[in-house]
Amino acid sequence: MKALKISFFILLVVALGLMGMSVVYAPQGFPEGSMTDQRAALHHYAIRSESIALRDDSRSTQANKDVPAKAGREFTGLVFSPNLDAPPRKPFPLVIYSHGFSSSHKGGEYLGRYLAGLGFVVAMVDFPLTNMYAEGGPFVKDVVNQPADVSFLIDVLLERSQRHGDTLSGLIDPERIGVMGVSLGGFTSTLLAYHPAMGDPRVDAAISIAGPSSLFTDRFFTSRSLPFMMIGGTYDVLVPYEANAAPFQTKAPNAWLMSIEGGAHTAFSGPTAAFRFLDNVDVIGCWAVLRNTQGDLDEPWYDLLGDESIGIDQQDQPVLCEDPVPNDAMNVVQQQWITQVAVGAFFEMTLSSDAQKQGVAREFLANTFASEIAEVQVRTPAAPVTSVLDGKE
Repeated sequence: MKALKISFFILLVVALGLMGMSVVYAPQGFPEGSMTDQRAALHHYAIRSESIALRDDSRSTQANKDVPAKAGREFTGLVFSPNLDAPPRKPFPLVIYSHGFSSSHKGGEYLGRYLAGLGFVVAMVDFPLTNMYAEGGPFVKDVVNQPADVSFLIDVLLERSQRHGDTLSGLIDPERIGVMGVSLGGFTSTLLAYHPAMGDPRVDAAISIAGPSSLFTDRFFTSRSLPFMMIGGTYDVLVPYEANAAPFQTKAPNAWLMSIEGGAHTAFSGPTAAFRFLDNVDVIGCWAVLRNTQGDLDEPWYDLLGDESIGIDQQDQPVLCEDPVPNDAMNVVQQQWITQVAVGAFFEMTLSSDAQKQGVAREFLANTFASEIAEVQVRTPAAPVTSVLDGKE
């Protein structure tokens, strides 16, 4: 009994401490009554979530350190969707989230829930070898297999949407598909959008959140024309803003660029909200990434992606946590709120079947967001591609 009392006391102290930190380190929020504040609270549907476990038997998982190769590639994760139990059902856009290196699908849950409330079906899984729990440790070079992983996931979900009696039956529009991801997941989404061999032509819109892009030349972005947004934080030391996000539109002039002043790299992943008391959560991100990439990047590997003929700069040297981690980064939760508002507006602008919603979202992104939130800067495309519905009956 005494031990139970002590345990209860410890748990109570921890709970009170967490509550206190939540108050002390609470996000600033958005100006009351602003369009940004309204969009942050926007939802049209109740949300349903479903756990998924999948296996692609058509491809293998390579050996990873002391772990031998395996037949098939296995995935576990979640699907968020509007909760429409009663007919009639209607099809919604599908969005696939890709997690970063040494992370998991949980990093995108806050984005998935928000988008599902707006009217999207959102799926996210742990990739076999880059997730934080991978046997043998996360292995960065397996990213070259992730575009095909996402294509497999799209295949499965579209088939389920066509299957009578499935929980996803009739919920997905195969003509409106988007991809997004954080860090290495943003890199995966960029490959899906533009790579001539690894890309998926079904992808209609894409977002890279703090994804590496310095190795891509302007040639890489000429293979397709589709709506694209790069989101970057100026305090990012893992995928430095100045080398990746800042020059992005010089190579991809049809892309949107949203910059978050004081935004950190690791803060884009949902679970880091628990560490909002840190001056910059990239201290955690750098520790995890450097620890898990020891030796993995010693030898060139860009040849796995292609060469200069398709826009891959094989001489590019990524800079990883070489600069000091800046102090006083933006509150993690505030950064995630900004990100979900941006992601929601971009996909409404490009994938919604409602012309009015498209127009409102475009106006918000182009003119309102940065005017209301001082830390946000939005650069519109030089020659925008607006919607996957353009030119369709």
